Amino acid sequence: MGIHEDTANRQKLSELLRFHTSKSGEDLISFKDYISRMKEGQKSVFYITGESRASVSASPFLEGLKKRGLEVLYLVDPIDEYMVQQLKEYDGKKLVSCTKEGLDLENTDDEKKK
Repeated sequence: MGIHEDTANRQKLSELLRFHTSKSGEDLISFKDYISRMKEGQKSVFYITGESRASVSASPFLEGLKKRGLEVLYLVDPIDEYMVQQLKEYDGKKLVSCTKEGLDLENTDDEKKK
């Protein structure tokens, strides 16, 4: 709730957040860890919300991201919805839901050629 209510310390609090991801297995990672593992040229932090890790990991919305080798944060705690409404970006990277219509994925040079 601190991210939602404490605007003065939002950035400091965001450093403490940990999430499971499409690539982390049982480990929880921070935003900083996620950004350090981003693919070259990736401009956004991708996330998916849902009721459980099992349900979000099976989502068809992840297929395109997984094919490109992109990591997706699993936001499965109900409070996470409020968090992303307030924390729109981290370290200059925009937080983008992979379930929203019109998801714009950057194409690599090989994909552009195809």
